[in-house]
Amino acid sequence: MKKFNDWLEKHNLRNIPTLIVVVAFVLFVFMTIAFLNHNDEDSSTIYITEDAELRTGPSAAYPEIHSIDKGQNFHKIGKAGKWIEVVSSNSKEKGWVAGWHTNLDIQADKDPNAKPLKDKTIVLDPGHGGSDQGASSNTHKKSKEKVYTLKTAKELKALLEKEGATVSMTRESDTYVTLEDRNIKGDAYISIHNDSLKSSKANGSTVYWFKDNQKALAETLSASLQKKALLTNKGARQENFQVLRQTNVPAVLLELGYISNPTDEDMITEKLHRHIVEQAIVEGLRAYFSE
Repeated sequence: MKKFNDWLEKHNLRNIPTLIVVVAFVLFVFMTIAFLNHNDEDSSTIYITEDAELRTGPSAAYPEIHSIDKGQNFHKIGKAGKWIEVVSSNSKEKGWVAGWHTNLDIQADKDPNAKPLKDKTIVLDPGHGGSDQGASSNTHKKSKEKVYTLKTAKELKALLEKEGATVSMTRESDTYVTLEDRNIKGDAYISIHNDSLKSSKANGSTVYWFKDNQKALAETLSASLQKKALLTNKGARQENFQVLRQTNVPAVLLELGYISNPTDEDMITEKLHRHIVEQAIVEGLRAYFSE
């Protein structure tokens, strides 16, 4: 006790009011630290612990809305994987932020250079083939859908294999394959098509999904295409296509431009543009399997 009294005397804390102020200050500091480090995922308020980006969806493949700064706080309104949907207190800012940039106990991927597609089986389904030519253009090129869906699939296959993926093709030549025989199992299924209408004005790409477990893949690929490809992005839409209906794996049907539109046709038939689209698909798959 004498040592404690000597310590109080040394630090001029024998005065009761001074001692109360010091104790109150220590408690305040402790409570502030505990509050700022609170990481209960059920909490409605989160804090940004390092500079980050607010995005339109729950993946790095989605477009960035704007940057957000360390110290900002938001209301949590949703969660998908490691991503948190947030809104500002004045409701003017709304979007998604990676959970590892917040006070929540969410760990980032251990190895940012890891290949998330390694050992994944990706099924590529080039639409049409053989006696079924699909859509065709009305220009002097007379482009046929079955030709360019196969070209795209083969080029995409090479890119995916570089990522360590195993790729299964529903057809590898100009042959007819029934819809039932296109039902091949894998970790993801991508059916490749080109759109067409009587009007030559329609343009753009669309990503279709049908079952609930296909929606996230569709939205991620759509966001990636919007970010990189020159085609007008028409978003992810639900549609009851047989190739989507008959499988239980995450699956999408890609309409990569209107072959009936001369501008889209030029991009469909141009290898350089196809490569941009194919790279966007790879990046979308990479983001999807990283979550």
